[in-house]
Amino acid sequence: MKPGKEECNDVSKYRPISLLNIGGKLLERLMIDRILFHIYPNDLFNHNQYGFTPQRGTVDAAMEVKNFIEESLR
Repeated sequence: MKPGKEECNDVSKYRPISLLNIGGKLLERLMIDRILFHIYPNDLFNHNQYGFTPQRGTVDAAMEVKNFIEESLR
């Protein structure tokens, strides 16, 4: 290890890399935007979908589970 460098065992020190070139990344983004443009207005997403959905994440899923359990216990 080089002097002055931190330990590399911490997982938060790593970041993902993309092997796509700029054209591939641009095409990927355009395709995703086009697919989402079709999916959202036509209400094709499952309402229980939390991952890969804007404005919905892990906290929303956990709160949904909490509410379900509370209602079941009542």
